[in-house]
Amino acid sequence: TVVIGWTGTFSSVVYLDLLRDVFFQLNKRIKYRLRIIGNFEYNIPGIELEVIQWTKEKEIEDLQGIDIGIYPLTQDKWVLGKSGLKAIQYMALGLPTVATNVGTTPRIIKHMENGWLVRTEEEWIVALETLIKTPSLRCKMGELARNTIVENYSLEVMKGKYLSILNGLT
Repeated sequence: TVVIGWTGTFSSVVYLDLLRDVFFQLNKRIKYRLRIIGNFEYNIPGIELEVIQWTKEKEIEDLQGIDIGIYPLTQDKWVLGKSGLKAIQYMALGLPTVATNVGTTPRIIKHMENGWLVRTEEEWIVALETLIKTPSLRCKMGELARNTIVENYSLEVMKGKYLSILNGLT
């Protein structure tokens, strides 16, 4: 069973809740399991759900049990200031990521290359169903996602960027 996953805190569960209807509609079309990693309890009756309490020690292991990462966001000014960290986390682990096309996310995800950008509930359903049904697409997007993070956000790359800025101050 393909695992769709989300990680976050009680303060960001409002974004996960945006997809409740998507989960129900998707469940009518195809079998999947939803894995939530967080610091709260969560329930969606009728959905195969696994809730894992976040710990620093098991974070990576828990994320590695996901096949598709999801990053739902609202279309508002608050979201424009979000960093896209959740997408970066998933992508660093080679996970294809489906994310709302808003804020910094389109700077990180190139639609249909290293991830899938969506705006509507129907786009969420199509993206998730397609990725569940197409392991080769999941694999290709995951590989390109990992490459994107290594090439743009790795410690070596960021070190060079910071050093360049700091050296320019002298």
